[in-house]
Amino acid sequence: MTGRPATGTGAGSPAMVDVCLVVEGCYPFISGGVSSWLDWLIRSQPEISFGVVALTSDLRPRKPAYDSPPNSLFLQVLPLSPVAGKPGLAQPKIDSDRLTDIMCGILDRGDLAAFADLVALSTTPVRRRPAILGGAPAPPSYAEMMGSQAAWRTMLGCYARLCPEASFPDFFWAWRNLVGGLFALLAAPIPPARTYHAISTGYAGLFTARAALQTGRRAAITEHGIYTNERRIDLVMADWINDTVQTGLGGTDDRIDVRDFWIRTFEAYARIAYAGAEQVTTLYGENQTMQRAIGANSSKLRVIPNGIDMTRFQALKAAPPGHRPTAALIGRVVPIKDIEAFVAAAAIIRRDIPGAEVLVIGPTDEDEAYFALCQRRVDELGLQDTVRFTGKVNILDVMPEIDVLVLTSISEAQPLVLLEAGAAGIPCVATDVGSCREILEGAPDELPNLGLGGRIVPVMDSDAIGKAVVELLGDGALRRSCGEALRRRVATRFTSKSASDQYRALYADLIRP
Repeated sequence: MTGRPATGTGAGSPAMVDVCLVVEGCYPFISGGVSSWLDWLIRSQPEISFGVVALTSDLRPRKPAYDSPPNSLFLQVLPLSPVAGKPGLAQPKIDSDRLTDIMCGILDRGDLAAFADLVALSTTPVRRRPAILGGAPAPPSYAEMMGSQAAWRTMLGCYARLCPEASFPDFFWAWRNLVGGLFALLAAPIPPARTYHAISTGYAGLFTARAALQTGRRAAITEHGIYTNERRIDLVMADWINDTVQTGLGGTDDRIDVRDFWIRTFEAYARIAYAGAEQVTTLYGENQTMQRAIGANSSKLRVIPNGIDMTRFQALKAAPPGHRPTAALIGRVVPIKDIEAFVAAAAIIRRDIPGAEVLVIGPTDEDEAYFALCQRRVDELGLQDTVRFTGKVNILDVMPEIDVLVLTSISEAQPLVLLEAGAAGIPCVATDVGSCREILEGAPDELPNLGLGGRIVPVMDSDAIGKAVVELLGDGALRRSCGEALRRRVATRFTSKSASDQYRALYADLIRP
């Protein structure tokens, strides 16, 4: 089934599709990374029809960064913070004690049965009181789930059970965010599909679990990075959360602060998403250790590595003679990519190779405050003639200029950019995250080992990053050897056709009668 997509926020009746992809905070509005992978996934399966439910933070208009493939039939935008308005004078007849039990089962244990109870409650018509104002029974609205008397009593009950020692104002705003997103996705329409495929746990995974419960269809989750691990990093680093429970250094205090509540809630959401899915895929085996630790059943787990179309990189032109030795990072300018560490490493690169150029290639508008911070670091280190932020460009246009590709991320899964560099024969320096070591050094079962494709360095270690780049920039023979080893590994293990075939088989299994 193919055709041009209809976009919108969920109004009307979208066409039945084979696969409904559920994504959070990326495709089609953010370019690069997982979004590029999603664009590839849809285009690599032209015989399969897709629809996309895109979870966004709010209702702000967003311009798609990708042209919609012809087999993508609809885009439904689902804001996690919709405009709620005030509930009416009539109050829904909701048993707040029962709702408190359900919510504690969800937030504390990640219980799929409790989530199913909440789905049923949110879709079952209820009467209002006083009856004279209530009208006909109808399911509780988003405004009522967030602002009714029953909702207030439920929040108080959960606070008393889950983290009574924490600051109540902080808990209130955590509840508004965490539970508000949950109630928003419960109120949204489920588009018709033969299977549902979430590209993370979190709210996308919850929506997919809900779709499976309500439609009886099978669902899958594909994790690139482990969503709960990435949220944990964000929350541990967050300076907007106040720690009010002083637990000391002993590690024996089991009181729960609001920061812990945030982290535990995302873990609980992941347990529900895993339980509601028929299949849980990831890009490399080590990720499965974390998935099992959170609660994923081993029988559901499978690995499907990323793939690269090698032909895209075969016609790359050689670097112009006499060009400046160049190290480049391709990625968004956001904290999890640790661009600061790359800027600091640039000072070491310039010291040892004065004529070197250091490029940061990627969009700079996702976190403008962080981009400004990185620019200040460039100025403070006097690197204005060394470091250049290019913004978003076509990587095929800039790859001939790159001698060494650098990845400094704090968290990654299986970075496409390393595979793309390998397809182009460019050696890499990467932090020891995700499957970076496996890509650059080879997996344990790679026999014979194809050789080193670059250097692995510790996370946030600017000295090690800078020295590794200098080593490769300063030794042409080593650079060529590493680039060729990486090219062979990508051509052997990470091809687009292999990945596409495995997803085609996954969908055939999920859509089976």
